[in-house]
Amino acid sequence: MVAKSYIRLIILSVFIFLNSKLIYSIMNNLNLEISLEKAHSLYKENNLLIIDVRTKKEWEMTGIIPDSILISMHDNNNLERKDFLKEINLEISSHKNKNIAFICASGARSKAVMDFFLNKGFKNIHHIPDGIMGKQSNGWLFQGYPITNYLAEKDPK
Repeated sequence: MVAKSYIRLIILSVFIFLNSKLIYSIMNNLNLEISLEKAHSLYKENNLLIIDVRTKKEWEMTGIIPDSILISMHDNNNLERKDFLKEINLEISSHKNKNIAFICASGARSKAVMDFFLNKGFKNIHHIPDGIMGKQSNGWLFQGYPITNYLAEKDPK
C-alpha cells in the first residue's frame, strides 16, 4: 500500500515537472515573438536590428525596411543558400548586445531561423510573426511602416 502511494507520488511529481517545463517553454517562446507595433517602436528607437530573410524577388516586389540587414535564405530556385546560416551567424555574432528580430513574408521562415539560433544558445533573438506581408495582408507593409525600394546595387547576401 505504501509502495503504491510512493509510485503515484513519483508519477505525479514527474508529470508536474514535465508540464511546468512545457508551460515555461511556451511562455518563453511567446516572449520571443514581437508584434508589429512593438517591432516598429523598437526599430524607431534604434533598439532592434531587423534581419530580412526573404528572397531578392520578394525584396524587389515589396521593398525593404530601411537599415535592415538583407540575407536571403533561398536562391532563385527556392533552394536554401549554402552560406545562409554562416552569414546569419556572423551578423548576429557582431551584434551580441542588440535585440535582433528576423522577418520574412508571413512568419514561417523567420521563426525557423529564430528557433535554430536559440537552440545554438544565442540570446536577444526574436522574430516578427506577421512578417512584411502578413498572413492576411496585415504585415509591416500594410501597416504603413517604413519601406524603401530595394536597390540591387547593394547586392546583399
